[in-house]
Amino acid sequence: MSNDTANDTDVQKKPIYKRWWFWLIVIIILIAIGSSQTPNTNTNTNTNTNTGDSTNITPVVENKVEVTVSDFSGSTRESIEEWCTNNKIKCDFVEEYSDTVEKGMFISQSVQANATMHEGDTLTIKYSLGKEPTVEYKNALKKGETYANMMNMSKQAIYDQLTSEYGENFPDDAAQYAIDNLNVDWKANALEKAKIYQETMSMSRQKIYDQLISEYGDKFTEEEAQYAIDNLPQ
Repeated sequence: MSNDTANDTDVQKKPIYKRWWFWLIVIIILIAIGSSQTPNTNTNTNTNTNTGDSTNITPVVENKVEVTVSDFSGSTRESIEEWCTNNKIKCDFVEEYSDTVEKGMFISQSVQANATMHEGDTLTIKYSLGKEPTVEYKNALKKGETYANMMNMSKQAIYDQLTSEYGENFPDDAAQYAIDNLNVDWKANALEKAKIYQETMSMSRQKIYDQLISEYGDKFTEEEAQYAIDNLPQ
């Protein structure tokens, strides 16, 4: 065998990883892979506001006007409401029982005088209901409401019924508490009574008036009775 033939045979039998062009290809592939994995330092980390992703949008904070709170201890409810309206403060009025503050009087304010609030904040003002009534007082009031709302009785007639030994037999102070705390339009009660006398008993206007003011009748005041007569159907 000649030398040329032997050399050709060696070349054919040489493993591929020992050939120069194989390693050239490997180097080119590695360079390409390394280039594709290089981080893009120019990537914009800020979210485009047009993408709809609101999580990275900086909210606009509204600047609220500060308000210095007044001392309302000597103010009426109407004046406090006016102050709140003018300063865009929400007013919340609450009532609670108090052993020391007279009924209808100011107790406290949720934000102290000379402190600051912001427009839209809520200011709570407390007023007194007076001393919490006893069970006896509460019951007298409930009875009084029944007589006033269901039977259209007058203030004096209710008081007499509450204290009468033949009626409810409440103590005088409990009956007076009930009268003082009834929320009733006494003129409207007198008119309802007058309508009953007119429609069911066919009484004259003068007779109705006399019945309304009589101490043996309904015991309305003369003013209340006259209102009823003036507003009866013709």
